[in-house]
Amino acid sequence: MAKKDVLVYGAGMSGMVAACNLAADGYNVVVREREPSFGGSPVFNPSTHTTPLDPAATSEYIGIDISPAFHPVSALSVYLHDLKIDAPAVASYHVERSGRPESLDALLYQKCLDAGVEFEFSTELKKDEIEKLPERTVIACGLNPEAYEFVGVPFTPWYAWMATGGAEPERDGYAWIWMDECINEYGYASFCNGIHYNLLFSYGREVPPEALVKYRDWMRRCENMDDEEWEYVRGVCPVVTPDNPSLFRGPLVMCGTISGMIDPFMGFGISGALISGKVAAIAVSDPEEGEREFERFNKNFARVLTWKREVWYPLRERVDILEDVVRILGPQRTLALLVDGLRHGRKNSAIPGFSPLSCH
Repeated sequence: MAKKDVLVYGAGMSGMVAACNLAADGYNVVVREREPSFGGSPVFNPSTHTTPLDPAATSEYIGIDISPAFHPVSALSVYLHDLKIDAPAVASYHVERSGRPESLDALLYQKCLDAGVEFEFSTELKKDEIEKLPERTVIACGLNPEAYEFVGVPFTPWYAWMATGGAEPERDGYAWIWMDECINEYGYASFCNGIHYNLLFSYGREVPPEALVKYRDWMRRCENMDDEEWEYVRGVCPVVTPDNPSLFRGPLVMCGTISGMIDPFMGFGISGALISGKVAAIAVSDPEEGEREFERFNKNFARVLTWKREVWYPLRERVDILEDVVRILGPQRTLALLVDGLRHGRKNSAIPGFSPLSCH
């Protein structure tokens, strides 16, 4: 390929951010995507997600105004079993992933077209092509386990029950998180753009049907709703070792989730994907500068992952203890501690785009 040609594998958030920035820098960019269109895998999308984000700082850093696709969270409930905590929704936003006009993917796709990026759909990354790829080809294959194996990225499997559907107008802007011992992560639902996405998941262990029965019973009891159709899904996540984040795998540039640029505590990946798209674009032109930026964004990854494994996971095995603590403290004191924790967490966050260290 000519010097100014660049290949990007993956037409998700990170791949399209990288492609748009590379095209703006004068490269001829071709994005190859295994699905027949942009908008991610039809297995998972359309979906809505609730994430901490600084839209203005993130937009400034990546050079793309993403704010039209992000909508402030109106209310956020955190449940410990049936105990409800009205959590602060400050600095949290809803975003849709899909091929619909309202989605973040549609916004980024149009930006890429405007920049002259070419797309080749229904074209997947193949193992026997890896060694033949041009130097600094960008790999942004999201949750595709085969791609992780092809390029040698360690990963943890995750398992989940998933449901989607419409959203009643009064729920639009709402989100909940549910914690219970039947899972080691959480159940959550996010309501945005007239649809909702519901996920009950664990890292590294199957989620049995009995857990879904318990979750649905809780939904009917505490949220007065239910989803009738559920699908069992699985994926991968590069949250395995403290040194998991890696910008380069040989001559290839990792981008998005596959780079390890993800919050290891709650699994937030939206802002990390967006930021990593810009970092990958920098790395194509200037590998040393790209590496410096990548290390800056991920400097808290190891500490947060260690804290989760050594402190949080043991606590998660006894949600009843957390519940008792909240009852003793009372709702106002608990809320005050949550707000203080958010302020402190922003300073030490492993979430690019949320922490002030990330985009400034």
